[in-house]
Amino acid sequence: MSLEELCGLKAFLKTTNCSNSMWQISEHDFQEITSNFNNPYRLMAPVPGTPDLTNASLKIDHGTTALGFVYQGGIVLCADSRSSSGINVSTQTMDKIVPVSSQLVGTLAGGSADCTYWYRVLARESRLHELRYKRPMSVDAAAKMICHVSEMHRGTGLNMGLLLAGYSPKGPSLVYVDSDGVNISGKRFSVGSGASNALGILDPMYRFDLTDEEAFDLALQSLCQATLCDATTGGMVVLYHVGHAAHRIVRKVDCMELHKKYSLDARNFS
Repeated sequence: MSLEELCGLKAFLKTTNCSNSMWQISEHDFQEITSNFNNPYRLMAPVPGTPDLTNASLKIDHGTTALGFVYQGGIVLCADSRSSSGINVSTQTMDKIVPVSSQLVGTLAGGSADCTYWYRVLARESRLHELRYKRPMSVDAAAKMICHVSEMHRGTGLNMGLLLAGYSPKGPSLVYVDSDGVNISGKRFSVGSGASNALGILDPMYRFDLTDEEAFDLALQSLCQATLCDATTGGMVVLYHVGHAAHRIVRKVDCMELHKKYSLDARNFS
């Protein structure tokens, strides 16, 4: 079974001298290796025979750029789609802006597997919160959950830098939270290896009273600067708008098109 291979059960069966059927292992062993199916906060135990990397220095450089800011028309999020591992580009089509619920959207930076898994858990908890309390989970509550996860798995190599955006009765909320337990609310943020490059454009040009088109253009120009200066940022640039009633993808554009557009604008301006 493909699911058997995906979960590592076949390797487990070989080490326990069982046949190919996963149902012939003991109930205790089966529950142990699939513990996160019932409790997503308890990660699946390593397959027996996996090398012990507890004391290994396994540091892989990650690269991305994601940004977000609040303005009078809502919240704008923008991110690239390139996923890399060290000097290698893994894919150019990584979705780094993730709808968690009807009221909550997040961005990814750091380890793709870490971010993807915990966003799935967050989506589950958000839905359960809506069913229990008849109201959507707030951005602050979602950020606190990620902070608790960071504390639970401190020292295990968890690598996340997330922007959480959404609306509450108090208005738009934008929060930065990461695997070190940092939890900061603010009006504008940029995350990832190209963050400083994007902020070089975003910081001096940001105003709260931007129109929709001005806000969209500022986000694209800031992300374009990051793709120019940071080799691990690139691919498609996704522009996302979070409004009071709904959130939507505004635009997807190749970073090469942005290079042509803004380099031409710069020449005309000079």
